Formats: sequence, C-alpha cells, structure tokens
Amino acid sequence: MAVEKLLDITSDINADGRATLDIGGWDNAIVQLVTPNTTATFSSTNDGGGITGVSDGSAASAINFIVVQGTNLNSGSAVTTLAVSGIVRFTNIGQYFRIEGPGLSVTKALVRLYKIN
Repeated sequence: MAVEKLLDITSDINADGRATLDIGGWDNAIVQLVTPNTTATFSSTNDGGGITGVSDGSAASAINFIVVQGTNLNSGSAVTTLAVSGIVRFTNIGQYFRIEGPGLSVTKALVRLYKIN
C-alpha cells in the first residue's frame, strides 16, 4: 500500500520564479512542469537554516542547496534541469526540494509526493 499527496505549486513558481518544498519523509517526488518559459533547475538540501536552540529551520529558511538528478519519465534520461513540458521523478533526495529558474513561469506545476509503506 502507498500514500501519496498531490501539490499544485503553479502560483508559487509564477510569483517569484521558484518553489521550495519540505519533502522529508516521502520516498519520491514526481514533478510535472507544463510549458515552462525558461529552464527550471532542480536542487535539494538537508540544511533547513536552523539556529541551534532557536529554530529547527524550514523550507522558507533552507540554505546550501545543491543540484540533484532525477529521471525524465519521457526519455528515461538522467536530468538536472527541464526546459520543456515534462515529468521528472526524484528518489531519495534531501529534506528540502527546490525548483527554480531566472524569471521562471509555467502554465502548470504539479508535485506528487509518494511514500511506499
């Protein structure tokens, strides 16, 4: 049995060219971008930007992102970016996940988080 959650992050991306999600505890993140106007880059971190004794950190304060590789489900290729409509699956990456690009906007952006029980 599996548990899943679908997130529509279109407005987050279109507001400032990026979206940052806390995906801790999920096995897979499957991203679908529809008609991006520029190249989207995928990155991840475990560093929530927390301050010892003050904050554990969060997606809003996360820092030290590195580019991560996913699988383009159309071609089966390993990718770190997406410049056209497509679906990319990420498995076992860090706690925080970011999709961003300079001036990035999309017609639609969906993230399906998936946990195998």
